[in-house]
Amino acid sequence: MPDVHGDHVVNQQTTVREMSEDMVSQGRQLLLLRLAKHALISIILSASLLWVSWWLVSSEPIKDPKYLDRIEGGKLSRFLRVDGKYGLIIMYQAMPVLVIAILSLGVVELRKKIGRFLDCDNQRKMKMGNVNPSEEVVRPTFSTYPLLARLGWWNPFGVLTVAEVLMIVGILLLVLYSFGRLVHLDFKTIEERYRADPVGQTLRAPISLRKLDTAAEHLGRAAIIPFALLWIPVSRGSPILRLLNIPFEHAVKYHIWLATFTLVLLTGHSVSYIIYYCRLDTAYKIFDWVTERERCSLVAGFIAWISGLLMWSTSLSYFRRRWYEMFFGIHHLYIVFFLFWMYHAFWTIHFFILPILLFVIDRLLRMVQSRRSVDVLSAKVLKSGAIQLYFPIDPQEIQAYHALSSWYLRFPSLSRTMKLQWHFFSVTSAPSDETMQLSIIIKPLGKWTCALQRRLLMAAGGRSNQPRKCPFSFKAGVEGPYGDETDFYVRYNTVVLIGGGIGVTPLLAILSDVLHRTRATQMNASQTRSIHLYHCIRKVEELCVLNSVNPNDICPEYEKLGLRICVSVYVTNSSSTTGCKDREIDLKTANYLSAKNDRNETERTEDENCISAVTIHANRSVNSPVETISTVGPKGKSSWVAATMLASIAGFYISWGLSNVYIVKNIRNNFPTNYNRAHIVIGCIIFGTFLLGGPVVMLWWLMGKRLSVSSPSPNLRKVNIATASPLETQAQEYYCATETDIDQESSEQQCLPWNGKLHIGDRPVWSDIFDSLEKEYNGQNIGVLVSGSESMQADVASECQKHTKVLGASSLSNVFHYHSVSFEL
Repeated sequence: MPDVHGDHVVNQQTTVREMSEDMVSQGRQLLLLRLAKHALISIILSASLLWVSWWLVSSEPIKDPKYLDRIEGGKLSRFLRVDGKYGLIIMYQAMPVLVIAILSLGVVELRKKIGRFLDCDNQRKMKMGNVNPSEEVVRPTFSTYPLLARLGWWNPFGVLTVAEVLMIVGILLLVLYSFGRLVHLDFKTIEERYRADPVGQTLRAPISLRKLDTAAEHLGRAAIIPFALLWIPVSRGSPILRLLNIPFEHAVKYHIWLATFTLVLLTGHSVSYIIYYCRLDTAYKIFDWVTERERCSLVAGFIAWISGLLMWSTSLSYFRRRWYEMFFGIHHLYIVFFLFWMYHAFWTIHFFILPILLFVIDRLLRMVQSRRSVDVLSAKVLKSGAIQLYFPIDPQEIQAYHALSSWYLRFPSLSRTMKLQWHFFSVTSAPSDETMQLSIIIKPLGKWTCALQRRLLMAAGGRSNQPRKCPFSFKAGVEGPYGDETDFYVRYNTVVLIGGGIGVTPLLAILSDVLHRTRATQMNASQTRSIHLYHCIRKVEELCVLNSVNPNDICPEYEKLGLRICVSVYVTNSSSTTGCKDREIDLKTANYLSAKNDRNETERTEDENCISAVTIHANRSVNSPVETISTVGPKGKSSWVAATMLASIAGFYISWGLSNVYIVKNIRNNFPTNYNRAHIVIGCIIFGTFLLGGPVVMLWWLMGKRLSVSSPSPNLRKVNIATASPLETQAQEYYCATETDIDQESSEQQCLPWNGKLHIGDRPVWSDIFDSLEKEYNGQNIGVLVSGSESMQADVASECQKHTKVLGASSLSNVFHYHSVSFEL
């Protein structure tokens, strides 16, 4: 008889040996990837130090008597003006930015590959039964420890982590040191000159005015530093932000800080020069347009300063939240600001031309992505009035899509005045969802969102299953994804999610993603095991947003697999729960309470906005193609983004060099003014970006379209209508079918899918909540994610700071890592 048992043992040993060999091979590849990543990071750090060193040790302005002669010496020198101070600026300021941007994309790709290797390694260890949870290092980090957590007049920044405080202090020291050093050197020169010839120098201008002139000049020069940096956070897909793991929606506040700092310095620069010319009785020069050689046009600088102040004042939170359309329109004065800056001081162009080029390239990629009209698969108006939209997503886009991703939306056919408006929203779906759909929930608060809700309710007015023409096209412009790419929350065994109102939407995406990971990996060692969700709402009807994600539909046995989810909902308005005497009830009975409140409100008045849940589907034929979100974008494939950057930047410098040789020509005779040279730069930017970078983007778009045609279509939900679709006869019209979610409402009223408590008429006491968490867990890194108002963020950050011991921590001490997932827009 054959030895079956022996053969089985041999096969098992062979399998284990093969898996061990694969692990060794993949371990070597992982080591090489990590070495490559660290090598790129080292080069990026060296380039950053090179950029900083200019402001620390530069001897600007360079006093070279043969400067003009060397410019005329040959075409090579005039091609990019790589002589004297211009050559140093290109070497120390322009080239480091290009190196950092390109290599940042390489680091981002290496991180993704390393992450995939680690995931495969964990799954292989699970199969072999060698999963041993490693001991995590429990300690606070610079990026998650809130150093300033209190709001007040003395803290205009809001909650600041240690990393943000170090960044602010570093930029301040760099600017102040550069300014102070140059002022000190020039003051010594002025004093020596006045000591050598006191009578002659004093006749020209008193020494105090000379010093004022010098200080004003260097204030303007110091403003170049924050001005060059502010273009980085405003680029939505900036590779530098991706390198630093800073989501765009959080980087906007850095743009605001840098812009404010720039305008403070420019205000000091402008006011000082106004005083200077008034003291010399030459105030008429302030409005002088004349510019010779490379001298400044004063009135151009004055106009740039006024336009900057106008942009800053309309971008304040009070103004921006009430008159967003006006803020958005006035903020396009940045083009005027940049143009008149060049009119005023063209010689500074090399300091910030690379960040501006990266911003223009980002705008080009966003424009291409947003041109595609994406189908809206369905729209659902929830009982609270919130809107849930579903969009199809291309399988190629899944790698760039994460749970904390955010997207810009535009409905061109919503109205004539709103067709150009883009609005920023987070998702509630996870990339691992098999339906290949993007879910976004919107609360109607402003003009645009309320108009969208009204249009959807008009479409649902007939309550008929027959197709009718929709009041607006079921097409949207979609741009993204933006947001966090690291899925950092899976690093924590315990996660605390805190959301206020509609701010719960990104937290729902996290819950959905963790549930999908639990089902797929069966709880490996690195998986989140415990989630606490605290949700604050005004009315009990707003629970429908929380219920839009059902854990039992994603992973019915998540509790058996070791995942624990505790939900606590706080209804702050007790009048919305009439008839309920208990202040704390189980979430299982919350929907019964909501239904009872709806009936009471309907009996009381017919004017109350009690909305029944209704779903509106775009009715299309079975074989009609579905337009998905474009894969061409600032955060698309890194190889294509890098190729677009290199082509655009090379096109700019080549066209600019040729213009220096054949248009600027001789610097002594017929030398163009700052105005003409600024127009040449604008033309070179357009030429390089659109005529050389544009073909690369077009090739990328064509390749993506070919792949999307060859790949299987995503699993999209379609609505079958009994009658023939009108799209068969009228291809240009869009029709919709509506269905009232009666069955869903009745099932929801029976029980809620979440385990937890509903607190009525109470607000969360964060000190008590964090005290209980401190007692429940020992020696853990606990991730705290907050999405809510500024006061909520400040209160939670204060508790994280209070319950995290920086000094004298024991092995049983917990560390609460603060993460804000609120929008800063």
